[in-house]
Amino acid sequence: MALTESERAALTQMLDTAPDLDRWRLRAHHVETPESGSDLAIDDEIFPYMAISQLARMSLVLAGEHLRLALDAIQAKQLYPSSHFTVLRGALVGASQAVWILGPEDRGQRRERALTVLAEMYAQMGKYYGILAGTHLDQDDQGNLDDQRTWLSARQANVAAVRMGKASLNLTEVIGAASDHAFADGPRQEGARRLWREMSADAHILGWSLFQRSNFGTADRRTGVGEGQAPGSPGHVAEPFVASYQLLKCGWLLFDRRCGAPTKS
Repeated sequence: MALTESERAALTQMLDTAPDLDRWRLRAHHVETPESGSDLAIDDEIFPYMAISQLARMSLVLAGEHLRLALDAIQAKQLYPSSHFTVLRGALVGASQAVWILGPEDRGQRRERALTVLAEMYAQMGKYYGILAGTHLDQDDQGNLDDQRTWLSARQANVAAVRMGKASLNLTEVIGAASDHAFADGPRQEGARRLWREMSADAHILGWSLFQRSNFGTADRRTGVGEGQAPGSPGHVAEPFVASYQLLKCGWLLFDRRCGAPTKS
């Protein structure tokens, strides 16, 4: 079936990101550390066990990986009415998390946000080790995971000791704050928030998001129920794809700026 002009434009928008996505992929092949005296070099000093710079960089790298997977399907001429959006949701989270950490000019706020992400990471690791306890999976090559649990408890204590607050990671707030930072206009800020909510239905296999992307025929007059078709639309995929890409681009620019040593006047 021939594409409409708007569908071709949507595909072009996504395909045009390929050079940037590949450049960021290559950057992931070696560790990038901040220059001495840079914002991130100083930020990193608060928690030597997991550098804030590398936490932000990991968010950027993984967001790019999700976008490349989404683009691979498009280049293979495949559009998925739901699963494309689970991948794009991961891209949106990773890019937003990096912007959220790196965006503030205040060092204390950057550090607190990064430590909040670390606290959540350690909390989820703790839940993982918890469900393994007492099972045949409660082992590693050395015998059992007790040493790993001890290590994790120490890291959780280390994070708690340097955090200023106790707030839990709230991804809805992260997406909103990152969108406000990256996008100057209200519609794009609102769009990112809406996409976060909409794509949660795809991630949890709750069909209401699919209904938003479907075409419905005539409903049964007795029940009001009708058949819907959701073949996959370039426009629907392009909206979260481009938003995530723009957030990711903002994140990499912030990372490079924060990693650069201050210039001497």
